[in-house]
Amino acid sequence: LFSLKKSLTLTIPGASVNIEKHRSPGGCPPQGRAFIQGNETLNFSQDSSDSLNMDHHEQRITGVFFEETTINLGTGHTQKSERVKNFCRADQLDNERIKLAYLGLEGLPTGIVIELPIDEFLKRFTLEPNFKIKNENERVVDKHCALAEKHRARKEFNSAEWEYSKALKIDQENLRANFGIGTLYMEMGEPGKAKEVFKKLTQIDAIFEEENKHLFNEFGIELRKANMHDEALSNYMKALEISPNDENLYFNIARLYYDATDYSQALDWINRALKINAHFREAKNFAQLLEQLLLEKDPNPVRRPPADEAPRRR
Repeated sequence: LFSLKKSLTLTIPGASVNIEKHRSPGGCPPQGRAFIQGNETLNFSQDSSDSLNMDHHEQRITGVFFEETTINLGTGHTQKSERVKNFCRADQLDNERIKLAYLGLEGLPTGIVIELPIDEFLKRFTLEPNFKIKNENERVVDKHCALAEKHRARKEFNSAEWEYSKALKIDQENLRANFGIGTLYMEMGEPGKAKEVFKKLTQIDAIFEEENKHLFNEFGIELRKANMHDEALSNYMKALEISPNDENLYFNIARLYYDATDYSQALDWINRALKINAHFREAKNFAQLLEQLLLEKDPNPVRRPPADEAPRRR
């Protein structure tokens, strides 16, 4: 047990984690941990004689946490799984229980509140130090986008365009609004307008941030549909820097080369997708098609070296 007690506070945007730790008079605090209190950063070193008593009664947990779950989208051969994060505000009630208030997409309380034993909470949930509650403008933009998507689902294209436009008047670089109105123009049979929007999107660096990785494939597909193949390839290559193990990116790059009738390059990229996911059924079928096309094109092909390795994130 420890005779000295030091109260440390970790302050993060929208949350703080207060942890009380004990140490012996001659010992050193734990190595590799930095706790922030106000603007002061406290860095500690480790001594092998130290040990920490982290019993629940010595901790006070409060902050924004998330639990990652898997959901299935689509049906049949188009079904795919996606990992999603469910955010909540956590507040420790006593030595055994913690209260969780779930947050919506805008970072506001949903009204769903539960209690969990602390041990179960620590196993299931992870601290999110960068959680950001949206400001008023961001909430208004989201509202316009949501209305646009409802109009679009009902084929009310003019009303959808109006709502997306209102969102873009508030935030010209909003990814959801730009991507929405661009794909809307494609659906309306106006590829010229869509290309202008997509061209602007390729210049917005935020689309290639980790939190927007769900847009990579969709955006590349829309670029290809708009016959913007160079832009689509550039999009996928940037996306690979962030998600080098996403087999769908390799599949879609192969599709670009297939459209350009470069079947050898297409096969190289499909084989990469299969190297990541050997059970990727669509990729297997695509590979068989490409091998047949190559055989028809050249019955005695010369073995080509595989394409260069995918770029890695710096």
